[in-house]
Amino acid sequence: MTTKVMVSFPDEFLDEVDRIANQELRSRSELIREALRYYMGARQRAVRPGDRPHVQSAVESINALARVTPGSGEDSAEDVRYWRETRQ
Repeated sequence: MTTKVMVSFPDEFLDEVDRIANQELRSRSELIREALRYYMGARQRAVRPGDRPHVQSAVESINALARVTPGSGEDSAEDVRYWRETRQ
């Protein structure tokens, strides 16, 4: 099944799309479909910060520390600000 969609492009952009499509002997629709497939594939292959081993290791360390010393539930940033302001 094929569904038509309506997409708006600035004139200069569409001129470039048409120029490339003509050079490659394909339709505007084929070129745009391929561009979207490429974009979606790139997104799937993109590395997210949590996928990096050193980030995973850091998160695991923080979680382990939180289990041992769950904290007071207070705002630690506020505590740091207080100690910075009061030290001489």
